[in-house]
Amino acid sequence: MQQLDDPSDDDGQAFGPLHDGRTTRLSLRRPTGDDVADLFRMYSDSHFWQDDPLLRHTSIAQTESQVERSALGWQLHGLGPWVVRTLIGSSAGDLVGMGGCSLPSPAAWNLAFSLRPEMWGQGYAQEVAAAARRCARTLRPGLPITAVAAARNERSQRALERAGLSGVWRGPDTKDPDPAAELLLYSDRPLSPEQVHVLTA
Repeated sequence: MQQLDDPSDDDGQAFGPLHDGRTTRLSLRRPTGDDVADLFRMYSDSHFWQDDPLLRHTSIAQTESQVERSALGWQLHGLGPWVVRTLIGSSAGDLVGMGGCSLPSPAAWNLAFSLRPEMWGQGYAQEVAAAARRCARTLRPGLPITAVAAARNERSQRALERAGLSGVWRGPDTKDPDPAAELLLYSDRPLSPEQVHVLTA
């Protein structure tokens, strides 16, 4: 991987181009078609999506579409979700998941991470979140870093809180077919009512 001349910071993170970086334990790369099969296995795993069925992929075409959207985000904004793989040890190259910051709205960065169940509980989400926040703040420091989580997905809520985000809104999840479903919005700073509306509509 390409690296900067002096790439390390106090967190042990290192980056070459924003689409090709690493943390202490993880390889971070923009997704390509070569990742689709591994990603589909993750997104179709019932253990992965049981706390948030909207994350489920029922066909590989859904995964292909997600990879294409991510590639477009990289092209337009210079940053998007990474495919995350292990970097060291006998498992080097294994899929950890997908995560990072994207810019689906001009109002804010969106931080998200989806990890294989086998990789939960090892601190990987926090490594991805720290790397993503650093890149987002370098590119557009004036934008808030936000995230959403289903109210029923307590695991994601805990991960976002550990990543330094705070809950700023709770209300109906308009994208969930369950009329009782609720969504939580997190942010690294206070948001205006207009920003909340844009990010939760």
